[in-house]
Amino acid sequence: MRRLLLVLSLLLATRASSAQGAKIGYVDVQRAVQEVEEGKQARAKLKAELDTKRANLDQKRANLEKMKSDYDKQAPVLSEPEKRKRQEDLQKAFIEAQNEAGQMQEELTGKEQEAMQNISKRLLAVVAEISDKENFSFVLDKAALLYAPAASDVTNEVVRRYNERFGSGPAGKAPEKKAAPEKKPAGKK
Repeated sequence: MRRLLLVLSLLLATRASSAQGAKIGYVDVQRAVQEVEEGKQARAKLKAELDTKRANLDQKRANLEKMKSDYDKQAPVLSEPEKRKRQEDLQKAFIEAQNEAGQMQEELTGKEQEAMQNISKRLLAVVAEISDKENFSFVLDKAALLYAPAASDVTNEVVRRYNERFGSGPAGKAPEKKAAPEKKPAGKK
């Protein structure tokens, strides 16, 4: 029994000492994607596209309501074949509008996912760069954490470096290189 306790305590002590050397940071990935300039521009572009498409759908909805209103007013004097034809036309127009709204939503969702995927890939590269420079053993996503001290949060640094490295355009901008200072030949004054 004593041997088992001794082995277990040695094992726990070894694990505790190795864990003390690990430097762990975390990134609020969702916030970082929202705050980088490229993310802001992607959201603005998608919002503008959504607003345009929504205006078109609203116009079609108004046309449908007018068609329905006209039908309701004329229904008492229409023949049965004419009523059926108008009802079919209304139903067809309604289904087309629904399909168009669904396609619009799918298209915008796809574009948003594509933009966020590209940003996420770049964020990962920036996180790896920071991890190497700051000697982090692990950098975790804040969404997976129950608690972490604020001092371990590197989100602001990730956003800052992302914007420096990639700027706001999808192609990004190359990091600016500083000119090396001129070296004076040794021995000459």
